[in-house]
Amino acid sequence: MGTIKLPDEARRHFADNYEEIFDTGNLAEGQWNKSVAEWARDYTKAPFAHAVNSNGTGLFSILSILKHYRNKKRVFLQSNTMYGVRTIAITSGLDLCGYVGCELDSLMPSYAQVAEFIDHLDRPSEAVFLITHIGGWVNPEIEEIAKLCRERGISLVEDCAHSLGSTLNGEHTGLFGDAGVYSLYSTKAIPVGEGGIVVTRNEELHTMISKFSIYDRFDRKLDLGINNRMSELNALLAYSVLTQSEVIIENKKAIAKAYMDACDHYDWHYIHPNSNQQNSNLYKFILLSKAADPILEFSQIESRTSPVYDYTLGPDTHDIVNRHICLPIWYGLEKTVVDNVVSELIR
Repeated sequence: MGTIKLPDEARRHFADNYEEIFDTGNLAEGQWNKSVAEWARDYTKAPFAHAVNSNGTGLFSILSILKHYRNKKRVFLQSNTMYGVRTIAITSGLDLCGYVGCELDSLMPSYAQVAEFIDHLDRPSEAVFLITHIGGWVNPEIEEIAKLCRERGISLVEDCAHSLGSTLNGEHTGLFGDAGVYSLYSTKAIPVGEGGIVVTRNEELHTMISKFSIYDRFDRKLDLGINNRMSELNALLAYSVLTQSEVIIENKKAIAKAYMDACDHYDWHYIHPNSNQQNSNLYKFILLSKAADPILEFSQIESRTSPVYDYTLGPDTHDIVNRHICLPIWYGLEKTVVDNVVSELIR
């Protein structure tokens, strides 16, 4: 990973406004937290949004509320996800009851894999499925998975850490299930440093999350809560960068086109950013190997970033860990780096 770069307009907006925070002394719970939430509602068409200080605290808040107020007792995850998702799930107090396998073509679970797992699940209505959208793509079967979860009484929570700006059939992640949380961490698709945004269609859940974030100190009805808010400086930076999201994504699309042209010409398998009604934010550019020896096939590609994950939490029957690599792709990536990657793709 190279130096994180931000659009000049985002830097100017931050520079033009941060002094006002100091002048007013309004360092917390001010206009910029509200502006982040308003931006998210406008951008994703989510009925409700709430700014938090990280993707992790947002997910923890949702899972804790589902456990204490929606009678949820267990949670299951997909095998190809970050170890931190596992720790968040356990920290919420839910019992971790297993992992759903994932397919190589998407690095995510299929409807059939989810359905098979649920068929063997004791008392599904007491469970939460914490699903992760991987690499900047939306789970290609999320609509069917969400419908299945609704029918079985399972709460579907979307880990959208990779997928701010990604859509499937025009629908943003976080709005298929009960709620979702984006990440604004420094290495993510829209890099801020720290931060997260909770989105949901459920007004009651949104109200509870908002109260959770301030310990419900005004109404004093919730029995749980924690400070998971952004500082105003963090929120100002977040808003400054978020308003440039399309600039960032379009820049990465230009890089991806150079890679795709080379991949198509030299017969490399990759996950296409726009196939099957997807619109990926290109958090990652992912090569896939169908070869007998994927390590050998990838050996000539030295210009890589970290893989999506170099481990698995559960079953990896398709050897996802070894059958994918990621090419450099981030905002402002130097042309010399792109040209070097293209030269390495020449078989």
